[in-house]
Amino acid sequence: MFKFGETESPEIISEISSRLWKAKIPHQVVQKASDGESKSLSEIWLVREQDLSLAAELLRNPESSLDVAPQAQVPIVESLKYAKLTWIFVIACVLVSIVTGLGANTEILAYFSIVPIEVRGDSLYAATLDYAMAEGQVWRLFTPALLHLSMLHLIFNMLWLWEFGRRIEQLDGKLRILLIIVASAVASNLGQYYSGSVLFGGMSGVIYALLGYMVVFDRFTQEARYQLPTGIVVFMLVWLVLGYTQFTEIIGLGKIANAAHTVGLISGVLLALLSALLFKPAKE
Repeated sequence: MFKFGETESPEIISEISSRLWKAKIPHQVVQKASDGESKSLSEIWLVREQDLSLAAELLRNPESSLDVAPQAQVPIVESLKYAKLTWIFVIACVLVSIVTGLGANTEILAYFSIVPIEVRGDSLYAATLDYAMAEGQVWRLFTPALLHLSMLHLIFNMLWLWEFGRRIEQLDGKLRILLIIVASAVASNLGQYYSGSVLFGGMSGVIYALLGYMVVFDRFTQEARYQLPTGIVVFMLVWLVLGYTQFTEIIGLGKIANAAHTVGLISGVLLALLSALLFKPAKE
């Protein structure tokens, strides 16, 4: 993050923030207490260093039309710098997929499933969640999100995790993205388990949580904060609906963890409303 300026005037900070969002310059407003005074000091920090000169020009000439690259165009190399935690989760999913052989190695997979499982011949035996929790195996509430049972499943989820996760982490920091990923993973895993499944996995619930979070946060605060294209939102929602049909089985993708997707989306919406109330950015 790169500091752009500071002021004690709420009106000025709102005006500057509004202009920056309209110009699609990603930034964050940080509230701090002035030294020895009761007034609040507001700072504006830009996500990208190259936007500093563009933002300065915009303030000098508000009517100017700047050719500002939207956040969606941040390349992978740049996201390695600003979205490290998102990449850690991507790498974790890839590594777990390798060691479990995309689900083929059931002995290792059993350490990541929501409950202890064992395959005997053609039969699957599973313990209960109450038993797993009583044994202190709390990690099982999260680890199914790291499991992926096919290469297409892994690639599809990792692309969306990077695309969505980096946007939130770049603007809101590591703590926010960590909270969203962990909370939505636990919620979506529990939703899928109580829908009647014991062997499932994937980051899909988290991805829908990230989607719901960004859309609702932007609508609630009336800011184009995450700059998520409408086409992506429509595609993801259509895919969610198709999951409740036989379409995915017809095209060879198998059954979809619909409960995880739906609960993930709901958890993202709730987290967005909470965050919007607690961390509402400055605006007109």
